[in-house]
Amino acid sequence: MFNQFKKTALVAAAGLAFVATPAFAANGNPATETGTAKVRILQPLSIDNINGTLDFGVLVKGTTVAPASYYNFTVDTAGAFGGCDAAWACSATKTAANFTVSGAPDESVQVTIDPSVDLDGVTGATNDFLDVDLELSGDDNLDAVEETSLVLTGGDATFSVGGTLRVRGDVLTGTYSETFTVSAEYL
Repeated sequence: MFNQFKKTALVAAAGLAFVATPAFAANGNPATETGTAKVRILQPLSIDNINGTLDFGVLVKGTTVAPASYYNFTVDTAGAFGGCDAAWACSATKTAANFTVSGAPDESVQVTIDPSVDLDGVTGATNDFLDVDLELSGDDNLDAVEETSLVLTGGDATFSVGGTLRVRGDVLTGTYSETFTVSAEYL
């Protein structure tokens, strides 16, 4: 019986030695590296409406305006107006919408606007008779997203919104308007 116990103990010890052998043979130089956690805290951004109205002025239909045709009128981001012809009389002041974004000095921000807006205002009027494709100053991409990057030099940057108004000839007379969203975020 004692021999049996001795054999079992010997096999168990050999097994432990065998299992433990790789640990004794290890290099002893484990690989390690460090990482860094950090954060920058910035003041919140704000957008001020300097003149947030993209104004196409007054458009007067002439007698040659075709009812089912569409006519385009443009106010670019600098405020220049275009689109009047013999069919339409155009008057009043036309302006681009102007905004200031403020935040942490010398930080970069991305400004985004709605790409288009349908104008509403006259009961019974059809929405698709008046729409505006908006254009953000500094956005030269021909994509569906209106966005531009600005640097807050001294903590502020200004930008403008222009657009092209598309008017169907048989739109009802009246005053039309709609809001559009302007947003900004740090890059």
